[in-house]
Amino acid sequence: MKNIFSKAQILRSKMLGLALTFVLVITSCQDLSEINKSPNQLSASEINIKYVLTSVLAGTAHDYIYEYAYPGGWTISEAMQYLQRDYIDFQGPNTFVWGPKDFSAPYSRIKNSQYILENAELEKSENNQRFYTAVGQIMRSFWYGFLTSIHGDIPYSDAMKAEEGNFTPVYDSQKDIFKGILDDLKSANDILAQVSSVDGASSSDILFQGDPAKWRKFANSLRLRFLMRLSEKASDMSSVGLDVKSEFNSIISNSSANPVFTSNSDNAAISFIGSAAANSWYGGPLWHTNRSEFYRRKPCATFVDAMIDGGDPRLTTFISPVDAQLKISDATPTYSKLPDGQIIRNIPTSTPGKDQLNTHRYVGLPPALQDPNLYNLATDVDFNAIKALNPAIYTDLAANPGVSYLGNIYAQNANPLVKTVLMSYSELCFILSEARLKDWFSSGNAVDYYQSGVLASMRQYDIADGSIKVYDPNTDVLMAWNESAFLSNLAGDFTSADDGGKLTQLMTQKWLACFMTPEFWFDWRRTGVPNLGANLILASNGNKIPVRIVYPDTEKNLNSSSVGEAISRLEPGEDSHWSKMWLLQGTNKPW
Repeated sequence: MKNIFSKAQILRSKMLGLALTFVLVITSCQDLSEINKSPNQLSASEINIKYVLTSVLAGTAHDYIYEYAYPGGWTISEAMQYLQRDYIDFQGPNTFVWGPKDFSAPYSRIKNSQYILENAELEKSENNQRFYTAVGQIMRSFWYGFLTSIHGDIPYSDAMKAEEGNFTPVYDSQKDIFKGILDDLKSANDILAQVSSVDGASSSDILFQGDPAKWRKFANSLRLRFLMRLSEKASDMSSVGLDVKSEFNSIISNSSANPVFTSNSDNAAISFIGSAAANSWYGGPLWHTNRSEFYRRKPCATFVDAMIDGGDPRLTTFISPVDAQLKISDATPTYSKLPDGQIIRNIPTSTPGKDQLNTHRYVGLPPALQDPNLYNLATDVDFNAIKALNPAIYTDLAANPGVSYLGNIYAQNANPLVKTVLMSYSELCFILSEARLKDWFSSGNAVDYYQSGVLASMRQYDIADGSIKVYDPNTDVLMAWNESAFLSNLAGDFTSADDGGKLTQLMTQKWLACFMTPEFWFDWRRTGVPNLGANLILASNGNKIPVRIVYPDTEKNLNSSSVGEAISRLEPGEDSHWSKMWLLQGTNKPW
C-alpha cells in the first residue's frame, strides 16, 4: 500500500489552489451575480482521476474490513464464529441483536467508481481511457455484488442519479443486479485485453500498481465468485439470459481470453502502512490507545478448536496462547511459570465444574455465551500473582488470562501478513473445487483444487513445510508442520467421503482460509455447512444465524415506497435479519 493519504492531502491542496486561482481571475472581470458558485467545485477536467482511484481503493480497503469484519465489523465475524466479544456490549454481536447498516460508505465507493468510468475519456491516451473505464466497472461491480448479497434488492439501475433529480431510486431484483454485474465484469476483461500499458497509475493504483493483466484476473475471478453464489438459482438466471454453468465453463476453458488468479501474487489485497491511525490496522495502538478495544475481541472456540483438531499451523499465526493456562491439579503455588515461559494456574481437583474448564494453551470463547466475561474462571484471577511472574501481561479492562487473544500480528499498526483481502487465490481454488464437484467443467480434479486452496492459504501467511507452528494439545508443545502428510490426510479424507462429506470438508477449509474477511458468510448461507448453528449456546433465535442485514433507516424515511416494495419480496416480507432474500428463497439453506 503506497502512502495514499499523503497523496490525498496533496490533491486537496491542489484543489484548493485551483479554486482560489479561479476566484481571483474571474472577479477581475465579472460581477458578483456571475460568480455565485462554490469555489470548491471543480470540473471533471480539473481532477485527475488517478487520485479518485486511490480514494476508491483506500476507502474499499477500510470499509470492507472495518465495517463488516473487524473491529466495528457488522457482526459477521461473530456470526461466522471467527470472533466473540466480551467485557461490554457483547450481547448484540454474539447473539445477533443486529441493527440496520447504512448505505453511505459503499455507495460512496460506487459513486467514485462511476465517476472514474464516466470521465475516463478525458485521459489523453487510449490505453489510459480503457484502463480507467474497466477499473471503474470492476470496483463498481465488486461493491454492488457485496451490497446486494448482504441486503437483498438494492438501488442499481436508478442509482447514482441524484444529480438528475432522482432521489427515490427503485430497488432492482437481485437476478437483474447480478446479470448487470457479470456483464460489466466481462466487459472490463475484454477492454483490458486491449491495454498494453498505463501511464501514471503505478503509484495511485494501490491494488495492482496499474497492471492491466492483474486487473483482468481480478475481474474474471470475481465472475467465478458471483457465478458460484448464483449456483442455487441457476434456473432463475436463465430468465434473464444467463446460463450459470455455461458461463462458468466458458471462463475456465479459455484462460487466455479469461485469465484468473494463478498464485498468491495475484491476490486482490491492500496492505496497511502503519504511520498514522488512518492508514493503520485496526487492532494496532494508533487506532486505540485504550488497549481493551483489542483485547475484548477474542477468537471463537469454534475457530480455535477446528484448527487444534486439524493440526493446523495457522492456529499459532492467528491466535496467541493464553496468558495463564489452567491445569487441574492440587499442586502449589496456585500460579507458576514453566521453563518455556508459560504461566500455569493450578485449579484444585475439588473445584465444582472443573470438567467444563478448557485447559489447552489455545482457548477460544464459545459462541453466544450468556456471560463470556466469566468464562474459564476469569472472575477470581489473581492478577498480582500473574504480574509478578510476567509484568508484561495485560491486566486492564477486558483482560482474561484464561482465554486466548488474537495473534500479535493483529495487535500491530502494520504487519506484512495483515491486509485487506478482497479476494484471494485460495478462495478461487475452493471455488474451482466446488465447481468441479458439480461437473461445471472437466479439467483437473476437485481434490487437487481443494489441496491447492489449503496450501495457498498456508503460503498467504508465510507457513512453509517444517515451520514450528503445529500445537499438540496432549503435550502443549509446538511441532514442525509436515506439509505432505497434512495435505495427504486432507486428500484421503476428501476422496473417501460422499458428496455431502466432500462439500463439508471443502467449506470447512474455505471457512478457515477466509478468516478476517466477511466473505464466507455468503458461502455458509448458500450451503449450510459447516453447521455453525449447532454450536450456539444462548443466541437470540435458537440455532439460527442471520442471513441478511436490514435496510438503513435513512432509506425507510426518504425512499419508503421503493424500500417497502423490496421488503415485500423477502420471505417473510419483513425487514428482518432472518428474512430470506431471493438468493436463498426455495433453497432450504442455510436453515
